[in-house]
Amino acid sequence: VQQSNVIDVGYRGPQTRIIAGDDTDLKYSNCVFCGQCVAVCPVGALIDKAAQGKGRTWEFKKVKTTCNYCGCGCNFDFNVKEGKVVKVTSNPDSVVNGINLCVKGRFAYDYIHRDDRLTIPLIKKNGKFEKAGWEETLQLINNKFNQIKKENGSDSLAVLSSAKCTNEENYLLMKFARAVLGTNNVDHCARLCHSATVAGLAQAFGSGAMTNSIGEIANASVIYLTGSNTTENHPIIALEIKKAITKNGTKLIVADPREIELAKYATIWMRQRPGTDVALFNGLMNVII
Repeated sequence: VQQSNVIDVGYRGPQTRIIAGDDTDLKYSNCVFCGQCVAVCPVGALIDKAAQGKGRTWEFKKVKTTCNYCGCGCNFDFNVKEGKVVKVTSNPDSVVNGINLCVKGRFAYDYIHRDDRLTIPLIKKNGKFEKAGWEETLQLINNKFNQIKKENGSDSLAVLSSAKCTNEENYLLMKFARAVLGTNNVDHCARLCHSATVAGLAQAFGSGAMTNSIGEIANASVIYLTGSNTTENHPIIALEIKKAITKNGTKLIVADPREIELAKYATIWMRQRPGTDVALFNGLMNVII
């Protein structure tokens, strides 16, 4: 399922049993702890340990949501009981990831109910933060924004968005900046690392974003990968690349001085010197064109 080849049947006869890797501890195997085996287990032998004893399936209200970690935009279901998230389960109807999730998407939700998480606004009064109501807080923010606009103009304000938000949330923040604050000073955390690629893609393909769907990765005959540790940054995309290689015979070319995980799947792994990427791309263009 995860293309990690972790779980297998070991030994023979009456000694036959399920093993991890070469019959080692799970943490020493190739397991990435994504929970895929839990998602596909047909008999309930594998379960989410954190949710053990906290309720039966029919007691949970399933709430579909979007993962807020990487930019893949995976969907899954929060399983909610008595107002608290008990566990995460795959949503087979998700067009982005189907039942696939990574370790962060499936298990890293404990921050929601942490004791040290802020659940009410705090306003600094006399040098100390004090609890405040939402009405008082929103009124203070409104007054401060209006004061800054009046004294320094709308362009003295700016908003910074995030790749962890959904497209809809980013759009809403943009509208807030332009229609409410009256400023075009809208920036995004991805501009630092993606500004060059956005400009290049827009000039070459007419769009500064991905020009193919995730599903089309499986149909590629060759994939050229550079500047991305995909298994760490976008695990679900990496899974699609692995599937393309192992199931469809896709050839992978990795250009990276680091030995990233996908280098093990590569037909060709080029370890260019750091700082020579432009020379490498120019050489490729010279040969292709």
